[in-house]
Amino acid sequence: MTLRATRSRPVLLAVGLALAGTTAGTDAALAAQPVRAGQPVAVASVRTTACPDVLDRARCGTVRRAWDPTGAVPGSLGVGFVLVPASDTSRPALGTVVAIEGGPGYATTSSAQAYADLFAPLLGRRNLLLVDQRGTGRSAPVDCPELQVLEGAYAPAAARCARRLGPRAHLFGSDLAADDLAAVVTALGVGPIDLYGDSYGTFLAQTFAGRHPGLLRTLTLDAAYPTFGEDAWYDTQAPALRSAMATACRRSPWCARQGGSALRRFDRLLGEVRTHPLRGTAPGADGARHRVVVDAPTLAYVAFNATYVPTTYRELDAAVRAARAGDALPLLRLAAEAQFPGGGVDAVEDYSEGLDAAVTCRDYPQLFDLTARPAARRAQLAAAVAAKERTDPGVYAPFTIDEFLDSGWTYVDWCTDWPAPPAAYRPRPPRPPGGVYAPVPTLVLSGELDTITTPAEGRLVRSQFPRATWVQIPAGLHVTAVGDLDGCASAIVVGFVRTTRTPSTACTRRLAPLRTAPPFWRTRAAAVPAAPGRHSTTDRARLRAASVAVATAGDATARWWQTFESEGLGLRGGTWAADGDEVVTVTLDRYRFSTDVPVSGTVVWDRRRGTVRATLVLTGTGPAAGRLTARWDARRPGAGARVTGTLGGRRVSGTVLAP
Repeated sequence: MTLRATRSRPVLLAVGLALAGTTAGTDAALAAQPVRAGQPVAVASVRTTACPDVLDRARCGTVRRAWDPTGAVPGSLGVGFVLVPASDTSRPALGTVVAIEGGPGYATTSSAQAYADLFAPLLGRRNLLLVDQRGTGRSAPVDCPELQVLEGAYAPAAARCARRLGPRAHLFGSDLAADDLAAVVTALGVGPIDLYGDSYGTFLAQTFAGRHPGLLRTLTLDAAYPTFGEDAWYDTQAPALRSAMATACRRSPWCARQGGSALRRFDRLLGEVRTHPLRGTAPGADGARHRVVVDAPTLAYVAFNATYVPTTYRELDAAVRAARAGDALPLLRLAAEAQFPGGGVDAVEDYSEGLDAAVTCRDYPQLFDLTARPAARRAQLAAAVAAKERTDPGVYAPFTIDEFLDSGWTYVDWCTDWPAPPAAYRPRPPRPPGGVYAPVPTLVLSGELDTITTPAEGRLVRSQFPRATWVQIPAGLHVTAVGDLDGCASAIVVGFVRTTRTPSTACTRRLAPLRTAPPFWRTRAAAVPAAPGRHSTTDRARLRAASVAVATAGDATARWWQTFESEGLGLRGGTWAADGDEVVTVTLDRYRFSTDVPVSGTVVWDRRRGTVRATLVLTGTGPAAGRLTARWDARRPGAGARVTGTLGGRRVSGTVLAP
């Protein structure tokens, strides 16, 4: 979100914790003081203004920091923050929770409400501090239009972005961002802190832990990405994908009852599209239909992209089965939704793709030497790929190395044209300056189905911290605690911060598996009929239409997850629209999951309670015409949907597996 201007008078901030050892000074003096590893700089009191449009009781401010602590590049930036003092003003605050967003490129303060929701049980006695790392949000966001709306190849656009940044192109590393955070924490006098990071935020949080352990009370790493210990091949991703696909199918009846192996079906389809790619028109997440081609690299992108929302895992095996049976549309739709995403282009204040490039080309492992000339880097990259194809051709199995690298899922060639940095900023993954991490209580969370920060990477991070506990969240995707309506991962995080000890993880045994989709029945004649109950017709045509209606409701609801939009197109026709968040109401208008059963009506999904209620009007002909209501529990494994109503003038009452 973007802050509206406030008229409140700036005040000196007091948050209830002692500000020890600070000295007064001008902004220029503060900016000239680099923060040495483990030694936070003393800074003056910080002026803030009320910013209730971010969060209730929030105070916003900045701390001046030098762009370049070595002094080679002049100037300073304001590192922006939002601080919400503990709500219980009758007693001193117990501490301060600090959250760091991912990306890199997302502004932490733009996710203020999500972090306030996550840590709400603690904020009576604790402050919440959100700091935008340099290059994002309130901290001089990197504005590179050539990357923000990318057209064409990434590497030359990144090079143009670097030229736009000039001598500051190399000044966005995680080490400098960690030092900025240390300066803010020290300026506010709120340490030691309870630091939470998710996705790239875990990378920055680990960097902070290595450089400023004395400022930490606890460290939580959700979807942990190691700062060191692996190379640029990221060879845990393909095994994680195969494990996730097999797990999702095995635990969900719609897929498990098909028999055979979901992995074998996927591999066979992959072999087929290598020689005969699938082509067609399908609805994208942007609400338009697009001509798409599913070849091997596209299939890789679709499959790995499943890590972000449950819809792709939900539908992938059913879409593969349909494609192999001659109905490519469901798989083409997954490809269109991945290639033409919804949600629009983020404002640079909320997300900076330029900052993503600047961090990637400074901190992440590469397959070439970033100090070499671009032509030499490209040659080194080609040589590295050729060597890998000789020594480990199955690193991304079932995809070949070329298929994986062509998929767009990897950044291996992003930085080939990025300028070489000066000697003081030689690019390398950030390790703890002392060689090892301090024994700070650490919690590492991994989603079981996460393929971008994999469980194997979470275990690696756990092994690097002397007081770390690793918890895998069943059926979890990428980032587990933010937006957690199951109340499990979030409760584990809150309990850990409250006690510094890992709380009970018993809730993980109660989490429902990810539910896979029904088959993509092209017509109602192919559908599995609902099981009739008492006083129901046993006419199979009507019971099949009832099954299709329930599947349609599930398919439309899944689009809300997948598209990040409030409206869109049906699989084979019609439209949907959605409203709400924790309770989502999806409205269908002649939505076609099957060609001959257009469905209108509403689906109300209470995401916190897991209940789904649908009122559906079938506007087909004969047995596919009438009105039904359906209910199911979205959280209960193997739940059935109870459907009642009238179709073709006859009473229907029965159950079908919930979609």
